[in-house]
Amino acid sequence: MTFIGDHPQRLPELFEGMTHWPQARLVVGVTGAPGSGKSTVTDHMIAEYRQRFPQRRIGVIAVDPSSPFTGGAVLGDRVRMMRHATDPLVFIRSLASRGHLGGLTLGAKGVLRIMGLIGCDVVFIETVGVGQSEVEVAGVADLVMVVLAPGQGDSVQMLKAGLMEIGDLFVVNKADLPGAQTLHRNLLQSLSLDQGAEHDCQHAKSAGAGTAEDGPLISLRKKGLPDVFMAAANDHVGIDEIVDGLEAKVEGHSDQWRQRREDMLVDEIRESVLEEARRRLDQTLGNNGRAGDRLGQVLRGEMSVAQMAQELLERTAESKRNLK
Repeated sequence: MTFIGDHPQRLPELFEGMTHWPQARLVVGVTGAPGSGKSTVTDHMIAEYRQRFPQRRIGVIAVDPSSPFTGGAVLGDRVRMMRHATDPLVFIRSLASRGHLGGLTLGAKGVLRIMGLIGCDVVFIETVGVGQSEVEVAGVADLVMVVLAPGQGDSVQMLKAGLMEIGDLFVVNKADLPGAQTLHRNLLQSLSLDQGAEHDCQHAKSAGAGTAEDGPLISLRKKGLPDVFMAAANDHVGIDEIVDGLEAKVEGHSDQWRQRREDMLVDEIRESVLEEARRRLDQTLGNNGRAGDRLGQVLRGEMSVAQMAQELLERTAESKRNLK
């Protein structure tokens, strides 16, 4: 997993000669605002699954934000799950976001494939937690769980930026704190209003009164209202109901999710090819003073961006030929 995390562009090499790629039964994306308790909820869901299904493997991909100054990451999510470190059937892989704003990295998608290969039944993907850029997890996970907590300002309004549309389950964590009931009530009201807006927009489209661009964003992932749970993860309160909700959604959807993940493979290989091309072009450009001089030509109008790109492509190809 270290190999694919550090060199995600080599993901297609894993599929060489394989006609069938094992997959997890369920992939759950866990997202939400920083401090909402995503790691604690994930930690207790792992414990609940291990108790219910002691023979099944559990995988966790924890993506932590990278420092914009040093490029490093604390990888603190793994620290919060240390009680599972000695469990041979729990695999936890921490990854740094490395500045990727979508909440995931290409390496995370490769690690997910490997966790299917080693037989993980359920995989949790805990994202960075940076607001609307977290929507990328919806393209990878079967179900997206959004974790909220009271005392973080107008959390529901923040979710309107994108997370509201991708959530299949919502968890109001820290239910023992003041304001949790109010947050729960506001969330239910907001979800109901969103559902009504989606219905009106779809009705308008069927009547020929505009397109999806003319109205609110329509979720293509789910139908009906998402499930909403109350929990106090530190005390393991409400975790069993969350797992019940996850398992209920698996029934009747597992084949559909498996096919969706197989269809995504081509896009992941495309990303790998583009990542390798970007890496080689970056090496050709370099980071020294000469590279600055060349880029200065673009600023001075002596060369267009298209001409610079073409020159980099030709120099990269020439370097490759010289190595043979």
